[in-house]
Amino acid sequence: MKGYRALGQLMTLLAPLALGSEGCQGMNTPIYFASPVMPALAVTGMDDAMGNPPRIENGVTLQFRNPTAAEQKALDAQTAALGFMVPWIQRDHVHIELVYQVTNSDSKDGTFGIDIDGHNEYTEYNEDIVAMTLGEGNDDPPQYIPLIPVTPQLLGAGQTVSGTVREDDFNEAELDLDAIGRWMAPFNAVLINNSQVNPIGLSMVPPNVVIPALIEVDVSFTATAQMTCTYDIRVRDDNDQLLHDAGDTLFSPTPTLFVPPAMMMTTN
Repeated sequence: MKGYRALGQLMTLLAPLALGSEGCQGMNTPIYFASPVMPALAVTGMDDAMGNPPRIENGVTLQFRNPTAAEQKALDAQTAALGFMVPWIQRDHVHIELVYQVTNSDSKDGTFGIDIDGHNEYTEYNEDIVAMTLGEGNDDPPQYIPLIPVTPQLLGAGQTVSGTVREDDFNEAELDLDAIGRWMAPFNAVLINNSQVNPIGLSMVPPNVVIPALIEVDVSFTATAQMTCTYDIRVRDDNDQLLHDAGDTLFSPTPTLFVPPAMMMTTN
């Protein structure tokens, strides 16, 4: 159970549905994690008491094994050589995509939106906390700034649409999360700008940094009609780090919740 969600959603830890052998998974063999059954991403399309579209959240924790003694020794040596922590689960070796399907079961057309947050082994990002900070002292609707925004789409009554949040989107999110978490980069500038176009704030990140991959993926779903959303998280695991052998133990880091600077100032 994840304790930081303002809406108190249930987190479900899912075992991977492995394709092929349970032994060596292979560099290009994807492993699929299905979206939780509860709470389902299903909305009625009716606005809440504040006049905002309904917002439902759930997420999936990707299960990785702990490093072996030899692997930990190598990580420690690399950390000593670089002068900063080197993550066990690294972006260069864990490749993530999310494939979603949205169905409009209403008799009217509607617009849906999908936001993606999550955490790596160091930092957790929760857009609800950010929205609370930005909304302090005013009555404006919440401003949600996710790690990965999916462009809102209009969906006709009775229709279904599928889409993919690509690996390069996750790569950008993983860079951004590490920048604002470990390296204190300005979160609003980093998240709003694409680093390939405008790398504002990223000058604070060491050029030889080893970027941690997401180990939890959280999904928020909104819609202006009665709709449901399901998704699969597709993971390619280059170094066979996903938990699957009976002798493996679960890698369970305790990331720090990212708190925007404005909230830090008001709580000190």
